[in-house]
Amino acid sequence: MQIALDKIGLPGFQIREEIDEEHVEEIKESFQEDGQWNPIIVRPASDESANEYDVVSGAHRVQAARRLGWSEIEATVKDLDDEHARGLAIKTNQMQKEMQDEEIGELCKELYTEYGLSQEQIGDITGMAPRTVQDKITLVMDLADSVYERVKEGDLAGRKGLVVAQLPKEDQEEFTKRLIENNWSRDEARRQLERFQNDTVVTVGYSGIDFDELVKNLKKKDVDILVDVRASGESMYKPEFNVDVLESQFENVGGIEYVHKPEFGVPQNIVQPYKEQAIGHQCFENWYMWHIHQEDKFEQFGEFLKDGGKPALMCIEKYPKPQGDQNHFCHRHHLANELIEVDYFRHREDIGPVNAELPT
Repeated sequence: MQIALDKIGLPGFQIREEIDEEHVEEIKESFQEDGQWNPIIVRPASDESANEYDVVSGAHRVQAARRLGWSEIEATVKDLDDEHARGLAIKTNQMQKEMQDEEIGELCKELYTEYGLSQEQIGDITGMAPRTVQDKITLVMDLADSVYERVKEGDLAGRKGLVVAQLPKEDQEEFTKRLIENNWSRDEARRQLERFQNDTVVTVGYSGIDFDELVKNLKKKDVDILVDVRASGESMYKPEFNVDVLESQFENVGGIEYVHKPEFGVPQNIVQPYKEQAIGHQCFENWYMWHIHQEDKFEQFGEFLKDGGKPALMCIEKYPKPQGDQNHFCHRHHLANELIEVDYFRHREDIGPVNAELPT
């Protein structure tokens, strides 16, 4: 039967002193996806109570329903005295705890893989909503063994484990380590997951190609944001790659954002002596490392790139390293390496001219 939520309260002998917020959110999501599958159990409240009913089993479901703005909830009313109500409350809470154990996930996996049952059919057998069944199977099948052990040992909440399960198994342990060390909430873990998956920085030079070729190369690498790291004035080398022209051109390029970050470029009074070999490679690299780490601009830049989608660092030079008739490094090479060294990215890809083999 349906009972108004404002008529339901907690009994004096409630089993859990505190509400498990993560469990409430899990039930809330299940209610949104599949509705309420199992009724709560209530009993008529004592004459002294301000409520008409006391919850015997289902306090978390009541909280979830209230947060969803429900006015009523499906409930079974049992006429129980304090002794029998307490016994039933202990029994049902133990059952609910068992439903969190890894054995249930293994059972769901077996029913799903060995017997070919659907999530709905497994739900009918276990009394769980199909979404919950899916989550149990995901934890068992899609988590790396080391991460799954953390779930079983209670070091990682199952709901956070579902976030981790979205990653390839070879990346899960590293992300789980960060999640636990930083004590991320599930919502924060989801946000950090997007940043973690943004793990590759691309570099590109536009010497020897036109604008259309540049865009084509960027799209092949699934680049989301082109970051122009030339110092102001360098763009006059090729007028079609002038900053203002590029800003206008990229307004018509779907899926790729263009930004100019001249503070990560190299001024001509450094570039020219370096290209003329009056400044050595190591001296140039040392100066550039000092330059980009002034104040906190490098950290701000790294955070900007992580939140912007897959980035490509663009400069003039055809190659990031010396090759052919190019006898110098492009500063984008050092910038990309530093982003990896400081752990903003884990991988790097270099886009070069067609048919050119880039140095490794």
